[in-house]
Amino acid sequence: MYILKEFQEKAVDKLLSHTYEALGQPARQVPILLEAPTGSGKTVMMASFLERLTDELPLQPGLHDNVAFIWFAPNTLHIQSFQSLQQLYADTSKLNCIDLSNLSASPVLHPKDLLFVNWSSVDSLKKIWRRENETSTNLETLLEKTRANGTKIILVIDEAHLSAFTGAQAVQVRRLIKAEIEILVTATPATRPQRSVFISRQEVVNEQMIKKGVRLNIGLDPEQQNGENVHVHLLRTAMAKKEELKELYEAELGPNKLNPLLLIQLPSDNASLSAEDKSIRDTLVGLLDMEYGISTSNGRLAVWLSGEKDKDGLEEPNGFQDVLIFKQAIAQGWNCPRAAVLVSYRTVQSPDFGVQTVGRILRMPHQRHYQHDDLNYGYVYTNIESSRINLVPADADFFLPQYAERVKQENMLFDTLASATIINDRPSKGVLSSAFETVFFNLMAQRFGVRQLPDLDLFTPQAAEQIEQQTLLNREAFRQNLWEFDIDEHQIIIPTDIELDPYEVNAIVLETNQVQRFAITVAEFKTMFDRFCYDNITRLNRSKSWKKLRETLLHFAEYYLGLFETDARKFYLYPQNKALLVPLIAQALERFEAWQAARGNEHRRVETKAWEVPELRYYSEVYVHADAVHHALEPFFEYINASDPERQFKDFLAQHANNIDWWYKNGDQGKEHFAVPYTNLQGELALFYVDFIVKFKSGKIGLFDTKTRRSDQEAPNKHNALVAYMEQENATNPARQLIGGVLIREELGGVITFRYCSNRIEDTNDLTGWNFLNPAELA
Repeated sequence: MYILKEFQEKAVDKLLSHTYEALGQPARQVPILLEAPTGSGKTVMMASFLERLTDELPLQPGLHDNVAFIWFAPNTLHIQSFQSLQQLYADTSKLNCIDLSNLSASPVLHPKDLLFVNWSSVDSLKKIWRRENETSTNLETLLEKTRANGTKIILVIDEAHLSAFTGAQAVQVRRLIKAEIEILVTATPATRPQRSVFISRQEVVNEQMIKKGVRLNIGLDPEQQNGENVHVHLLRTAMAKKEELKELYEAELGPNKLNPLLLIQLPSDNASLSAEDKSIRDTLVGLLDMEYGISTSNGRLAVWLSGEKDKDGLEEPNGFQDVLIFKQAIAQGWNCPRAAVLVSYRTVQSPDFGVQTVGRILRMPHQRHYQHDDLNYGYVYTNIESSRINLVPADADFFLPQYAERVKQENMLFDTLASATIINDRPSKGVLSSAFETVFFNLMAQRFGVRQLPDLDLFTPQAAEQIEQQTLLNREAFRQNLWEFDIDEHQIIIPTDIELDPYEVNAIVLETNQVQRFAITVAEFKTMFDRFCYDNITRLNRSKSWKKLRETLLHFAEYYLGLFETDARKFYLYPQNKALLVPLIAQALERFEAWQAARGNEHRRVETKAWEVPELRYYSEVYVHADAVHHALEPFFEYINASDPERQFKDFLAQHANNIDWWYKNGDQGKEHFAVPYTNLQGELALFYVDFIVKFKSGKIGLFDTKTRRSDQEAPNKHNALVAYMEQENATNPARQLIGGVLIREELGGVITFRYCSNRIEDTNDLTGWNFLNPAELA
């Protein structure tokens, strides 16, 4: 027997209402979402929903009440769900829980049957339950006989965010079943259908079913590192926290009632162990054995890896195991409320994976909060750098990129614009070649005004002086652009002693006093730099290109800055420098890709698509939270190296807020941002990303790109292309008026003004005839 919490009752009521509404329509495969955080009791809610549905369907006028259910889940999670619901229905027998082994030859589903299936049983035509056979024991026969009896099917898809809608075979199986309704159950949905039921984490916290939040790197201190690598220091600190929690549990519950479990997550995303995984694992296993007496031989160390699954008894409150080493598998469906501390060596990139994993340490062992508040939090220790650790308030748990959402106001209208993208008919090879080095060197030379160091055969005092002088000039050019050269071994900036509130957007903002620097060994620098190069190949074949990127970066450091391998890696990985380097790599890759594609394809063309201000936009670590008035996305993130005209125009918009509905700071590359096509000075087809899109109270839309006089040789070409674009759009849609162009800042009598031209221009120096932008006059 089970009793639902208040939020669970409300969720079940909404699910039933959506289901009755959907069943009354002729459409099939109608999706209904239950979005609920880990630990909220999704299985119990679904058990209640299915039971009430079978009871109430006969009472709903006009609805078919002859219904059976199929419950799909990934891996072996269906077994866990099967056992749970079988136990929940033990007293009432309202539904008949079965699995494939319970079905006989020529199988059929009867009303109130609930069949549990894992995707891997039916995800290929080669699987037994998909093949034709003499006894007709297959999915096709099951469906055919079930429908012949007049029984309709409702599908329940557990962990629906995984592959139910993206995997080709999963989609094919869903089409084959063609259920009346598909109930999607997940904590992290990829999409939200029209009929959705959402349970917030705060509701679950209020019922004391899960912990209040996450405390990150509590007690992590570089003074205690003592020359050891960060991996070891993280584990030592986490073990100390585990022992501290055990003492608190004993004080509150009594001795030997609960043994908090420490989880260790290895780095790579692959199912198999990488060389890095093995190295870290060997180091940690040795430390656990030698210093803490924890090993697999005495049963205190459990392992959940590919080919190794030693986890019997883990879920028991006072289980003997103290530590579990794992990778991805633990992220799905594992229920171990005593899990309390997570040591994560991952570079977490998947939103679903991050939320699912941290959810394992957020369950409350006794479904209530404890008197000692330290027991009401999960503890995470990680070497992931601060700029990459942020929270998503809705889902909660951990490690997602900082993001902003579109403002939701009834009177806020976001117009659709035609945005351009450039298409190449013939794909490029997508692999970095030696030509990339030239592309990167040229980009850096243009950006910073640096010159390659003299290549002198004779090493004379005069030659050495030339090299030294050019090195100093080049380094100074970088320093003027905020690059740092005075670097020691303390390079990893890690958040320490932070209590994260997963319901406040501001929780993603870290202050200077919330981070500390930790030392990195030479070997770690090499590994980190390799991973950095690998991660930054975003546009091409990553596995075949990252080594060329590494070679290019090391050569640039040597040929322009006089830095050799070890010092070059330190220079590039210094957080301030790394944030500046990432967009430069992206630009160089884009230039190389365009060059490579153009070599074999002269048929570049422009295609347009409908664009509007995005509902959600992610920002990298080179953006920081800043104040803004009427920005279309909240919170507002500003590029750390935003130009003075951009910052001043943002202030100008704030001063004229009464005449503006909203404004949006556009991105400068990528298909997700607004772009206008133009022909550059080299006669090539290119894209122009305006800086600002402004919706005035008058209904007019301004497209502006902030410049200073003669700051961009391409400005006239970009401006004229934008004018042509606006003329065409205004003629096509007379009800909407676009204005704008290149925007030049002027200071007259101590007052900052901005001017733009409605006509085509030849340069940005002579502003004769240019309009003064005055939002009040645009009505």
